[in-house]
Amino acid sequence: MIIFFVNYCIINLKGVYRMVGQRVKELRNAANMTQQELAEGIISRTYLSLIEKNAVHPSTNVLKKLSVKLNCTLDDFTTIASERNLSLLDIKKEIKWAENNVKSEDFSRLEDFIAKDYQTLESITEYERGDTYWIRASYFFSKEDFVSAREEVNKAIKIVEGMKEVNLYLRCLILLARIEFEEYHTDEAIKQLTKANNVTIYENISNTTRVTILALLGEYYRLMGENLVSINFNKDALALNKKLNTHHKGCSIENSLFKAKYGIKNYELAEKHIRRAIKYAELEDDPMQEAGITTNLAILMIKTKKYQEAYNELKKALKIIEDNKVDHPFVLTIKLRYAQAMSHLGQVKEAKKLVQESLAEDSAGFAFEIMGDICVMEGYLDTAIEYLHKSVEAKEEPLFKTRLYPKLADLYRKVGKIDKSLEYYEKSVHFYDELVTDMI
Repeated sequence: MIIFFVNYCIINLKGVYRMVGQRVKELRNAANMTQQELAEGIISRTYLSLIEKNAVHPSTNVLKKLSVKLNCTLDDFTTIASERNLSLLDIKKEIKWAENNVKSEDFSRLEDFIAKDYQTLESITEYERGDTYWIRASYFFSKEDFVSAREEVNKAIKIVEGMKEVNLYLRCLILLARIEFEEYHTDEAIKQLTKANNVTIYENISNTTRVTILALLGEYYRLMGENLVSINFNKDALALNKKLNTHHKGCSIENSLFKAKYGIKNYELAEKHIRRAIKYAELEDDPMQEAGITTNLAILMIKTKKYQEAYNELKKALKIIEDNKVDHPFVLTIKLRYAQAMSHLGQVKEAKKLVQESLAEDSAGFAFEIMGDICVMEGYLDTAIEYLHKSVEAKEEPLFKTRLYPKLADLYRKVGKIDKSLEYYEKSVHFYDELVTDMI
């Protein structure tokens, strides 16, 4: 009986040793290491080769040293696939898979990954833990759960800040900036992106991650009213793309440059940039983006009084929407701009009908503004004033009021109400002062 038990133990130990050799080889291949690289400083390459062929039995001390290099536990050497839910190798592969999904903005298959809580495992590296937190933060961001996204990305930053490999740290700062922006903290978003940009300068990094940082800085500064600063950052992004021979974020960069040039009234260059943005949008197969950017070109055409061209571009935008069955709130803006172009081409009755159909849907007040403009064309100035007041009530942003108040002031002057006209000219000045600094 004793002899039988000893023989049984020997047989099972041989099975374990056979498994160890196989697992050492699997884990080495997963780590993309040669036998020489793994063996160096521990054992000879020849001895490692014998271990992987199950010709020798490694000591526990050797296995411990190998596990440190392979970022695994001793259990990973002796646990076969049929006896485990997921090996360290599988976990590493799945983390990488999830990371690639986030980079391609495909969050549709990440729910199961998030539920596994890999960030709590002791067996993964600190880099992988930080990466997992970033993946989780990106997933929550895609779901517009900004509170959870912030919690996860801050955990990631705490882990990866100061690591030699800085690209993950940069991705975390970019995500934190986007969270701040979505929560209306544009100045804080710029602060995080500036930190990220400084890291790229210090580390001499020139890749698409830096293009993203420059492009976001360009757009966020533009939204803060700093058009010239925005132009410089966007130009830097374009120059880096040229150096890298890529077109990363090309559509966004050109669209941002269009808006910044439009903001400083350089309409000629604005048109050049928006036409480039349209070409990028056509290649990216995003109907909503293509329709939106085409509408931006039409807005420029309206501003420069090229009404027929604006009408044609808006017709294209509406066809893109119709052909692709796009359902998005911005579609209403396209329809209203279309009505605006129609009214300038003398199709006042048709334009008025289209705007009236949109009044109930439009919470932003733009429909009231266009209806007011149409009433001015028809000579109904008192009615136009009523519509513009409704537009003012719907718009809280000072930027819109700097446009609407002068309109109201001019209308009150035309109808002979000089006191009201002066009141709205004064309001125009007040809101302008709020937007423009007097610092040197």
